[in-house]
Amino acid sequence: MIFDQTMKLNKIATKTLREHVYGQLREKIISAEILPGQVMTLQGLADQLGVSFMPIREALWQLESEQVIVIESNKRIRVNTLTAREMEEILRIRLVLESMAAEAACGLRTDQAIPKVKRFLDAMEANISDPKKHMIANSQFHLGIYACAEAPILLRIIEWIWARIGPYLVISSKAEGNREALRWHRGMFEAFVEKDKERMTESLRADLEGAAKIIIPSLKPLTEPGTDGIMRREAARTVPLRQQKGGR
Repeated sequence: MIFDQTMKLNKIATKTLREHVYGQLREKIISAEILPGQVMTLQGLADQLGVSFMPIREALWQLESEQVIVIESNKRIRVNTLTAREMEEILRIRLVLESMAAEAACGLRTDQAIPKVKRFLDAMEANISDPKKHMIANSQFHLGIYACAEAPILLRIIEWIWARIGPYLVISSKAEGNREALRWHRGMFEAFVEKDKERMTESLRADLEGAAKIIIPSLKPLTEPGTDGIMRREAARTVPLRQQKGGR
């Protein structure tokens, strides 16, 4: 059988490749395979992923627009970093948004959602000493609950936040701390099953605040004094990737 290679099919294939590259890069960043501040290059990413520059550029444009990566003026690409003050702000935002999603999920979840979320909880426990696998299961557990809230815009915002904080959760991960956090995750799961919104919020708050207490002290301050005494942000000058020239 001969298939007609129409323009429409080509567009679908291109879009799928871009999304695939975006998903791979995002997962590597969340799981800390690519660390905050780590430098990447188009050539290096093309070699690792086995694709041309174009789908990588498109994926990087999306990640840059989400502030997950930074494109520096010398064309280097690095994973964005967070300061202590920014992480404190993120904690306040997470407490509001994730509590909203978790409470809604308690009321709207179906019976079919319970075993799926339970598998993620079991994976967290099984990988208690493996920071990356534990973190992936952790994010799946949280987002699996929030997906039941039937609030796609809210879920998208929460996913963006997780892309920013995920690497720090992996870096700070210790087996002992993970075992303590599992207590709160079990509480969240039981509240999810019982549709107990109050317990869900209490367990979620304990989990988020516990993680923040470990991460925040290790982060840099938001600003530092310059030679003229003016407080300056610790960030490199950046230019949009779209302005760069060359490549395949």
